[in-house]
Amino acid sequence: MTVLADGSGKIFEVEVAEKVFYYRVLWKGKEILVSRFDLDLSKSLRTLDIQKISLLKEPTPNGKILANLPKNLVFDVIENTHPLPKKLGYVKVKYEDQVGWVKRSSLSDDEFDIRFYQVSLETLVKPYTFLAREDNFKTELTIVGKDFIVTSCKIGELACNVTSRMGESSFGMPEEAVYFDLNLSDGKQYVCEMRRVDFVSELQRVIQEEITEEELDPFINCSPKEEETEQTDPEEVNEAD
Repeated sequence: MTVLADGSGKIFEVEVAEKVFYYRVLWKGKEILVSRFDLDLSKSLRTLDIQKISLLKEPTPNGKILANLPKNLVFDVIENTHPLPKKLGYVKVKYEDQVGWVKRSSLSDDEFDIRFYQVSLETLVKPYTFLAREDNFKTELTIVGKDFIVTSCKIGELACNVTSRMGESSFGMPEEAVYFDLNLSDGKQYVCEMRRVDFVSELQRVIQEEITEEELDPFINCSPKEEETEQTDPEEVNEAD
């Protein structure tokens, strides 16, 4: 598979849906799109909260130790011995003025702070309240993290009733997601999706002091709810004939 780039070496990236990107690649003579989440391109990893993380001269257990690394340190991946999602082998990185290898199992593949690593979405958001806005349908939801209770819902000028349910993301990297089913007084129905990454990216901004806890405004994806088609029993059709 060949990743296509322009004359300056910049990779062609295509936005298929809002905040969902794909790379143009050549595979078996055909040009196709591959999600950036499925490729090890421009990948950053973060050291976990492990007692000792060593930077090794060679990618072997007995390699010479060049340095001991602090936790929560972000690296750009130079090279890897195994596909990154498998969490096996070693990853080549640069630390200060030294280049060496780190055990893949010592690194988080989550782009966010290690305090969020492998913590369930329900646990992470429990202390917070989020105001999520979606422009296409002028949707506003005030969401209490504990049990994902919606205390306020509006689409345009109309108020809506909301129920929430857990599921898996419908786009991007597979991950936890919350779905909100919206019912309006005029009979229209919408479904809004918020993924783990949408919540955590906002919590990361709080850590970095870009926003306060009162300004949490995660990305939300809303669309009209598809009507379920009524299934007809084949025997009933035959009897009607």
